[in-house]
Amino acid sequence: MFDVILLAVDGSKQSPYVADLACQLAKGQTSAVYVTCCIDESYALENNGDEPGEIVDYPPAEEEQNTARAVVAQAMVKLKQAGINARGNLIVGAAGEALVAEAARINASVIVIGHRQLSAFGRMMKGSVSADVIEGSPCPVLVEVRGN
Repeated sequence: MFDVILLAVDGSKQSPYVADLACQLAKGQTSAVYVTCCIDESYALENNGDEPGEIVDYPPAEEEQNTARAVVAQAMVKLKQAGINARGNLIVGAAGEALVAEAARINASVIVIGHRQLSAFGRMMKGSVSADVIEGSPCPVLVEVRGN
């Protein structure tokens, strides 16, 4: 049914539920699952426009990228154990916009994402990534709400 699944993970306590949902969608199918974690631009070490040869030493950014890689790897282990074709990657930018652009780039047939229950203040300050994805997505979006 869905041949290309974009699985958005962020390391929250909801991430295992989101990965389980992607497993359910892909199980028994020939689907390719792209496990994706978004890094804020200010913490991205790669593709940041530095001059060639310039060495960037920014421990918080290294920690952010290492954490994102670990989150992707954890979800990929679950998918691969289930026999699902999975690839992992990190993307850079504002999460909602970056996920929508990534879905278009890989021609995703569905995006699987979590939804955190933010307070009104939290929505005002951070915005809702899932709402941004739903609004701009080029494909259906499946939102996991368990684990909040």
